[in-house]
Amino acid sequence: MRKILVTGAGAVLGQGILRCLREDKDKYQIHTADPDVRSTGHWLGDKAHTILVANDPQFINSIEEIIIAENIDAILVGTDAELPIFSKQKAYLESKYQLSVVVSDERVIEIANDKWLTANYLKANNFPFPLSYMSNDIEGIKHLKELNQYPYIAKPVDGARSKGLLMINTERDLDQIASYANNLVVQEYISEDEGEFTSGCLVFGGECKVVVTLKRDLRDGNTYRAYYDKTYEKYGKFIAQISESLNIFGPSNFQFRVKNGVPIIFEINSRFSGTTPIRSFFGFNEVVATLDYLFESKNVVQPKLKNGVIMRAWADIFVEEKEMEVFKSNNSLQNPTCVYHPFFK
Repeated sequence: MRKILVTGAGAVLGQGILRCLREDKDKYQIHTADPDVRSTGHWLGDKAHTILVANDPQFINSIEEIIIAENIDAILVGTDAELPIFSKQKAYLESKYQLSVVVSDERVIEIANDKWLTANYLKANNFPFPLSYMSNDIEGIKHLKELNQYPYIAKPVDGARSKGLLMINTERDLDQIASYANNLVVQEYISEDEGEFTSGCLVFGGECKVVVTLKRDLRDGNTYRAYYDKTYEKYGKFIAQISESLNIFGPSNFQFRVKNGVPIIFEINSRFSGTTPIRSFFGFNEVVATLDYLFESKNVVQPKLKNGVIMRAWADIFVEEKEMEVFKSNNSLQNPTCVYHPFFK
């Protein structure tokens, strides 16, 4: 039985990976990792572990301790903060421990983690791109004023889930964000009249094997409703070209809106995404497909999906105090148990 370590057990991303992995749980022994024993995802695996936070100099050492103790076969990264670290250490970990670290190389992670670099990459490689200038680019801000195509949108280059997003409605707004040091990129605002889309894909050996595109509704920066219709497949070839151009390894996620019939990508995530489990509900489990490819050389093929809508809802778990205390004391917990309270019974 293959042993899979999933980090970010407290993150939406990590928990989504775990939910997909549990669909094939008889095939894999699932290990979870997170700095916090209270992270919900710990109760989705077979053994839970606490690790150091990503910015701790000993972070990788805490990962190596788990690899050695549990004979881990693959690592799936469940938080953005860990991606650059695992990308940098990928070759070292794979060579030393004969395992797979599912992460793209440092160049890809750097581009995907920075919205300014993303826009520039798209532009440099002749893909449609959102008009973009950094807030400290005097000539760029001047050009936006001359265009007078308000509103614009400003966002942190490394932001996620709409955090720090600002609407720029007037010249005064442009002047204001250009008046102080920040990491904001100012971009053209693309209407969501045709909707906002999220595409997940898998790339192996330089070939994009699968693209699954969903339309989505957001709340607090996260997808809370998602739709699939076969007509969305028209965007697949476009997404595949960009993912292959970047030379992504494994999973990636592209977010875009449509302008004059052309998809304009405004964010790339070179990883699994918050919509990974949603795609599995429509008929494609990209986590299991990734592991099947890596361990069994099973070909990844474009799936047949079900038309419909996913509506997310809250659910709860109850963990007894004594179990939490054992976890705290040992920094690991075998066979985590809880009482699951679904949205409805």
